[in-house]
Amino acid sequence: MNFEARMTRAPRPFNSEKAVDIRQLYSDCSPAIQELVAGTGGCSPYLASLLAHETDWNKAALDDPEAAIQQLFTALNSVEAAALATELRRAKRRVACLTALADLAGVWPLETVTQTLTDFADLSVHLALKSAVGAEIRRGKLPGAVPQDAETAGGLVALAMGKMGAGELNYSSDIDLICLFDETRFEPDVFLEARASLIRATRKMSAML
Repeated sequence: MNFEARMTRAPRPFNSEKAVDIRQLYSDCSPAIQELVAGTGGCSPYLASLLAHETDWNKAALDDPEAAIQQLFTALNSVEAAALATELRRAKRRVACLTALADLAGVWPLETVTQTLTDFADLSVHLALKSAVGAEIRRGKLPGAVPQDAETAGGLVALAMGKMGAGELNYSSDIDLICLFDETRFEPDVFLEARASLIRATRKMSAML
């Protein structure tokens, strides 16, 4: 069942002028979708910017929002390291906008909304961590590590606390992480060097996110 068939509601716009602008961008969509995006954009400047910035992707995603999210996640897994930060920002816009539309339209229950936001955060941390550790390995800064060790982040792990750990992230949630590493991977004489390298990777991951 597509997005429109599952809609049960749509917000009323606060800013009527902005609602008109957004509606025009989606004028080739059904009246129900136009009402939804106009109400959404007319109430939230942030979502209005996303509706305008990601118009084509949003229209396609509304055919099957679950598949669109899954395809987005799958595509992120194959992004090259140099483009990862840019693609994560793009994906964040798309996930936030589609999730908000599904939430406001009553298409997804609360549990699906919060789990989708959490799944994106989890994937983002995973990819950013692997990328940052991979960079340390390529520079020869992580003792004894080979390129394949980037897949397991060189023994570094991020534990999600709070709402992320419970799968309950909302739109304004911070993510709280505890980062640990497997010290048994490193000999005592290179432990401090390895620790310094993984601290750098953690900082780079945080900066990317």
